[in-house]
Amino acid sequence: MSKTVALHLACRGLNVNSCELSIPAMREAIVSDPTELADSKIQLILAGEKLFAERGIEAASLREIASAAGHGNNNAVRYHFGSKQGLIQAIFRHRVVQMEPVRARMLEQIEAKGLTSDPRSLLEVISLPYFTLRAADGTFSYPAFMLQYLLYHRPRGVRHTADEAGALSPALNRAQELLRARIGYLDPDTVDRRILQSMLTFVTAVIGAENVVPRLSEATYRSVIDDTLAQIVASLVLQQHKPQANLLDCILPES
Repeated sequence: MSKTVALHLACRGLNVNSCELSIPAMREAIVSDPTELADSKIQLILAGEKLFAERGIEAASLREIASAAGHGNNNAVRYHFGSKQGLIQAIFRHRVVQMEPVRARMLEQIEAKGLTSDPRSLLEVISLPYFTLRAADGTFSYPAFMLQYLLYHRPRGVRHTADEAGALSPALNRAQELLRARIGYLDPDTVDRRILQSMLTFVTAVIGAENVVPRLSEATYRSVIDDTLAQIVASLVLQQHKPQANLLDCILPES
């Protein structure tokens, strides 16, 4: 495993001697604040995230989301968020705000250790806080929701909360800026594409690990995530190369 920040999945609480952070175990549920669960808007956000993850953003209807959230009013989503796109942005904001304190502490750790140009450390700040989002019932829908977004909606120009630098996500914004600077020797389009592919690889690996039958052991699960992060870093920092003639020339038509 990497020897950078020691958040590298080394023990059940992700606590190691060189990092004082305490992130819940990857397969361990977090008991949500009951006052938060009672909030009707939060219930709609959580129901929307779950249905979007399971069925796809286009397939899940606002009526179904309202029903899943326990609302008798089928127009509850429109009332609170205006539209499906408004709900998507509310999900982003809710999750970004939840992960921001964890990311801020992680960022402090890597800054103290002089690791702000280490791609593995920066990738961990961005990705590992996802594991704090597992619900009390064991469900973990945010990665699958993000997969839907990254595959089908990000390419269409649907923006993420973190695209707008602001008070909601300074740690996430900072980590992304540092990661972009680290691979700044690439052209901007390549930087964007590689970061997108990095997150696609990460959430796909998490979804796959979650769905293996029989259930993966904690050690195997952690090994999968660690290997995935190593794979992402290797492809992320790869030097830009000139196009080479290969079999693609025989398959892809000229534009």
